[in-house]
Amino acid sequence: VFPKKGTAVLLAKKVRKIGAGKWNGFGGKPEPKDLSIRHTACRELFQESGKGMVATPEDLQPKALIDFFLFQNTSNEPDWSVAIYLVENFSGEIKDSDEMVGATWFPIDSIPYDDMLPADEDFIPKIFEEDTFKGKVRFNEDLTAVVESEYTNTKIDI
Repeated sequence: VFPKKGTAVLLAKKVRKIGAGKWNGFGGKPEPKDLSIRHTACRELFQESGKGMVATPEDLQPKALIDFFLFQNTSNEPDWSVAIYLVENFSGEIKDSDEMVGATWFPIDSIPYDDMLPADEDFIPKIFEEDTFKGKVRFNEDLTAVVESEYTNTKIDI
């Protein structure tokens, strides 16, 4: 989930797991209690924002579905898949959490891609465009570079 206010987007630094120490949007894995992936996105935004930001599933604007592959994965099954949403209608204020810290509003034309995962510079600009899309990204062994990526504008239902 990428909260957006006017021409700015909210990012925070991940504390752990893939992308630790890097700027990122908000999100995570589904839990059994989640009714849908939209509910997962809202729950994760709430949790990762220090229980400060609230959005409803209806507020989420679907933008992309991206499959990510680690270098050693030679199958057609991604290591993880991400549903990406923009949200402009939300309430509350963000606080640090045990998962995300240092939340900052960045002008969309000044997103700190040099301090993000390498694929982010390819797909994040696309989420601010009109079209929705699907993507496929393969990282190198230590996640410092993208060795293959493909993005296709298409209608998505998430």
